Amino acid sequence: MKKNLRMLALGFLVSAVVLLVYDQFFSTPTKADETNAAPTKDVADDNSNTWKAKYEKLLAQQEVDKAADEAAKKKEEEAKKVKSYTLTISKGDPSSKAGEELQANGIIKSASEFDKYLKDNNYEKYVRDGKYNLKSDMSYETIAKILAHKN
Repeated sequence: MKKNLRMLALGFLVSAVVLLVYDQFFSTPTKADETNAAPTKDVADDNSNTWKAKYEKLLAQQEVDKAADEAAKKKEEEAKKVKSYTLTISKGDPSSKAGEELQANGIIKSASEFDKYLKDNNYEKYVRDGKYNLKSDMSYETIAKILAHKN
């Protein structure tokens, strides 16, 4: 039995060597081999160009994102700066006009919220005419007290 298995294995080995020698030296390339070989090189070039294009696009996108981040940081810094404004209220002007001017000059965020605050806390009827130096870091309460002369 051992001898038979050894002979079978030797037969497989010899046949494999014979097929290898024939394939290397005596077979001719077929058209199928040529068509499979040629596109592989072209596909590799196409993939190379595709990856280069994707890489360049990614770099460009990162530059755009970086510029946008810098612009956002500048905008935040400007928003953090304390703005000053001299509000002038003429005789007979409604308190809503003060809120609109303060919002237009960046002292408060919302004129309607400021007007609501004045009404809810009974400052609306005490707003006096005059000139007031106000800053954007002041609260609604502080501004209302200044306008109503209730310091």
